[in-house]
Amino acid sequence: MSSNIKRSITWRVVFGMGLVVVFALWVSFQMFRIQLVEGDKWLAMSDSATIRHQDISPARGNIYSDNGSLLSTSMPIYEIRWDATVVNSDTFQFYVSELAQQLAQLFPDKTSSYYRSKLITARKSKSRYVLIRRKVNYHEQKMMRDFAIFKKGRYKGGFMAELNTKRVKPAGNLAFRTIGYRTKDNPGVGLERSYDEDLGGVKGKRLVQKISGGYRPLNDENLIEPENGRDIHTTINIDFQEIAQRSLEKSLIKHKADHGCVIVMEVSSGKIKAISNLSKREEGVYSEQYNFSIGESYEPGSVWKVFSAMAAFEDNLINPEDSMDIQNGVREYFGKKMQDSDKGRFKKMSFKQAFARSSNVAFSSIIFDNYAKKPSNYISYLKKLDLDKPTGIEILGEPDPFLNHPASSSWSQLTLPWLAIGYENQHTPLQLLTAYNGIINDGVMIRPQIVSSVTDAGIIIKNNNNQDQTVQVCSKETSDKIKELTSEVFISGSARNVRSKVVSMGGKTGTAQIASSSGYQKAKMYNASFVGHFPAMKPEYSIYVMVNKPSNGVFYASYVAAPVFSEIAQKIFTISVKKEIEDSLAFKPQYHAGYYKDVQIINSSLGYTSTEKPSSDFIQLDTKNNVVDNIIIEEGKMPNIKNFGLKDAVYVSELLGLRPIVSGRGKVVEQSPLPGRVINKNQTVYLRLN
Repeated sequence: MSSNIKRSITWRVVFGMGLVVVFALWVSFQMFRIQLVEGDKWLAMSDSATIRHQDISPARGNIYSDNGSLLSTSMPIYEIRWDATVVNSDTFQFYVSELAQQLAQLFPDKTSSYYRSKLITARKSKSRYVLIRRKVNYHEQKMMRDFAIFKKGRYKGGFMAELNTKRVKPAGNLAFRTIGYRTKDNPGVGLERSYDEDLGGVKGKRLVQKISGGYRPLNDENLIEPENGRDIHTTINIDFQEIAQRSLEKSLIKHKADHGCVIVMEVSSGKIKAISNLSKREEGVYSEQYNFSIGESYEPGSVWKVFSAMAAFEDNLINPEDSMDIQNGVREYFGKKMQDSDKGRFKKMSFKQAFARSSNVAFSSIIFDNYAKKPSNYISYLKKLDLDKPTGIEILGEPDPFLNHPASSSWSQLTLPWLAIGYENQHTPLQLLTAYNGIINDGVMIRPQIVSSVTDAGIIIKNNNNQDQTVQVCSKETSDKIKELTSEVFISGSARNVRSKVVSMGGKTGTAQIASSSGYQKAKMYNASFVGHFPAMKPEYSIYVMVNKPSNGVFYASYVAAPVFSEIAQKIFTISVKKEIEDSLAFKPQYHAGYYKDVQIINSSLGYTSTEKPSSDFIQLDTKNNVVDNIIIEEGKMPNIKNFGLKDAVYVSELLGLRPIVSGRGKVVEQSPLPGRVINKNQTVYLRLN
């Protein structure tokens, strides 16, 4: 019995061991199959779950003013992270305290003990992506690359600097809405949106692996290198822009207006030199929130009389000195009265005086009496001025104008006399200024532009400066007559209160009542506008001013908009047109700086000699006082290279082992680091030329 039991137990043990052996063999087979036979398959599946392609954002292009000053640029901002697993144990123990001290010195808001504790904790937890610091600038991250442990690089020191960019506007709020903005989740406005394809560049690709806390690059090289964005060069003049914005802001505050805008255009080229748009945020505080110059249409009022006068002159209906019967400033059209602001004062006046005093009766009469039977003849002159279509400005958001015409359902028997004085139509300030600019430009209308060119690494890709789309909208004789009328506005007309002793000016006021749901009669809101140019008979610049809903009791354009025009015109003339006249009379170079032998050649050609002999290869020469200052180039110290040309500035920088980054054209006006500062090899130096 006992032998049977023993035999039974033995078989059971053998059977159990056999099952264990079979299971072990099966497990071994599966391990062999998975690791060797199907290894590539499972590794690929693992990689697909943890490794992916990541986009690399390119550097966004810059936006420049007309002289090369930055209007919008991207500043590099870094996020510093650390892989604690790749550092050698001995290296970490020996240098961790030194690294903590260096971090605390660079970022004193945290103590060295804080950083030491953070580094040790990351090391113990084997963190591969620990955050050291956010919002680190270029110079700070460059210094961190030389810190203990970090200086060993990505794969031995664990240092990771992830680049992001922050869009900044060096000119502050000047032309803020025109320059515009764009974010990751918002297509934005202004040039940043309209030229996003050029500015944005082309994204690159790199391989990253998912780890705790985020993704890390698998290697230093990218699969596809990003292509940086192109640069946009605008026609905006920073000095003009500041003058326009300050003058407009002062008027809006004074008259407690809702909003307003100013456009300054170069007459001969159509280039927009300044464009300001301000609206009320709170009492006495205005900022750029919407581009009214380009995006807001309204009834212009009496500034339209310039276009009516052009039609009258083109059809030889009248001359500036011809007398007109204005019926004491009141005339009735189909049961509705039209009247002048000074009704009852004048029975007759010349056409020039009627324009200067902005007589509604005079202009409605000449248009209605001559075009009532064929209003399309009058409309054809307005269409010549492109008042039936948008300007095509490079910024998105321009609406189509509304120009009433006989075929329109809104045309009535009252339309023609009211259209003659600027009602029953809708136009933007830019559309009105473009038409006006064409008339005073000897009758040649040019499409307005705000972008002069697009460049890629300094090479012009798109050039907008070659204006070939010009249209003759009226004769030069008509243009001269219009300039005569607009000059009279400042002599005896509605803008005589802002007449200048500095420069002759021409223009036209426009005070338009804003219609409400109850019509014009009960509405107490006005648009005060002024369109004009200077100098009067040889225009260099044209300007449009609009002030919406002044609410301090004064609403006439002669007291609200005309003073803004006059102030801007006089200031621009003082710093620009007047300077050009003076410079054309006599040229005398005042200052040269750079390589002495080059300066000798220039001075010899200009007939200047120096009585002093320099002791340095590089000098600053004051030709007015005939004085030479030596520029000493010392190893390890930043020299003063202000007033250097580009060639000399780059040469000196590279001579000292520096890496120059240059913006602008002309001579160096700003440098960083400043003269006398300690410099290191391969350090970046920023040079702004003007």
